[in-house]
Amino acid sequence: MIDFLQNHWIEIFAVTTGLLYVYLQIKQNKTMWIVGFISSAVFVYILFSAQIYAQMGIYVYYVGISVYGFWKWSGKAKGKRQKAKGASPIAEQLDNGEATLRPSPFTFRQILSLVVISLILSAIITWILSNFTDSPIPLIDGTIAGFSIVATWMVTQKIIQHWYFWMAINLACVVLYVSQNLYFTGVMFFVYFVMSIIGLKQWQKNRV
Repeated sequence: MIDFLQNHWIEIFAVTTGLLYVYLQIKQNKTMWIVGFISSAVFVYILFSAQIYAQMGIYVYYVGISVYGFWKWSGKAKGKRQKAKGASPIAEQLDNGEATLRPSPFTFRQILSLVVISLILSAIITWILSNFTDSPIPLIDGTIAGFSIVATWMVTQKIIQHWYFWMAINLACVVLYVSQNLYFTGVMFFVYFVMSIIGLKQWQKNRV
């Protein structure tokens, strides 16, 4: 047991912080971005070692967007409460002057546009993996990466439908990581899937 933990402690740490990230995401706690930064940095190392290159690149992206997400979720409100046009999130001014985004939905046309963008990104990343790396699983790796890029941006904007994206992504990740013998990570993404359902219901209660 001790040998097992010693051999897998990095993955266990990354999984633990990853689960904490999603829990904080459900609670709409901006600390999630700090935890996500740490977890993503560790996963960069793990995925590079496992030759899952697109996912490694995605976690590099996660490291960067965690900084943007923290800034976006904790920006200072100026003036009176402002409502964005259409279905975009709004910023509410709090007593302490700190702004917080409220969850809001995108229209069907907007979501369809994001799906198209995800497919284009997936095709580009899959092509790169197939032609310039030794990745054994370019299609599923590239597709997950493409949709994850868009889904993470949706989180920074608190677009409610991002949870549907993550449900599909998380199930695909279970297959991906188990196939590469990263069993703890596979279990983590199954838990992510369950937490995505919970998160959707929680965010819908607080929607604009």
